[in-house]
Amino acid sequence: MSITLGIDIGGTNVKGVLLHSSGQRLARRRWKTDSFGAGKVIPVNLAEAIVEFLSKQKLSPGNLLGVGIASAGLIAEGVVKTSPNLPHWENVKLAQGLSKHLGKRVLLENDVNALAFGEWKLGAGRGATNMVCLALGTGVGGGLILDGRLYKGSQGLGAELGHMSIDLAGRPCLCGNLGCLEAYAGASAIRNSAEQAIERGAEGALALAKFLGKNPPEPEFLHAAAKNGSRLTIRLFEEAGRALGVAVSNLVNGLNPDVFVLAGGVARAGRFILEPALAEARSRIMNPKEQKLKIRLRSLGDDGACLGAALLAREPRA
Repeated sequence: MSITLGIDIGGTNVKGVLLHSSGQRLARRRWKTDSFGAGKVIPVNLAEAIVEFLSKQKLSPGNLLGVGIASAGLIAEGVVKTSPNLPHWENVKLAQGLSKHLGKRVLLENDVNALAFGEWKLGAGRGATNMVCLALGTGVGGGLILDGRLYKGSQGLGAELGHMSIDLAGRPCLCGNLGCLEAYAGASAIRNSAEQAIERGAEGALALAKFLGKNPPEPEFLHAAAKNGSRLTIRLFEEAGRALGVAVSNLVNGLNPDVFVLAGGVARAGRFILEPALAEARSRIMNPKEQKLKIRLRSLGDDGACLGAALLAREPRA
């Protein structure tokens, strides 16, 4: 059988998907990230979990064409160098360790790169030659498909689009820069803005606090508040959307992509963030009559990075 395994390593969970060459998802599995330990034992423990997962599908590593791993953080030459969401995974030789224990080629890729590849091959970016993927999660990640290939940069560190500065003297970002897109359109940034607005008693703060109750101002609850008519929350999403629109216009002017694909929890706010983003972008792009600006939400759900990793494992040049 022509089957590859895609693994997506997150701060809380590790997800696995078996993918047939036809594009059919054959099986899924989820593990707790902490269950794999720390340091050198991680590849061994993950390999054992993979073998167990395969055995339940009446398969073995020998049935696989390869394994693709998607992980957040700084990824280089098959090693998880550092990752903000994986404090115990520093300098883990994941690709080499898994390959040794599974007897198969293992490819390790940044999670948003894998997500972009999956959406390009099977999802919202299908058919595009040039595509930009923005993952609006806790922070903002980026992935690029340029001239029909995944772009990674000279040292494999390209497409850090969340750290594009959109304001010369703007908000401080955790990366040390000022005015990064992530400082405006990431979930942490929007949550912080909501908390500050409630603390200073901004217009609509009392109604928002009452609506939230004991729930934290995370994107899903803020989205619900916006749908419920919270003007404060709508303004917060508009602010994030305008920042996103500035970044989109920069990318349109620089790259002229066929389509933008948005993923992540913030993107689920839908029209509340997309409409201001489109309006801001259209007001800033060059040659607006010629530019065909398309922004789509991801279509592969939470499996995007897994599927992208599985597909990359098939690529001879990846």
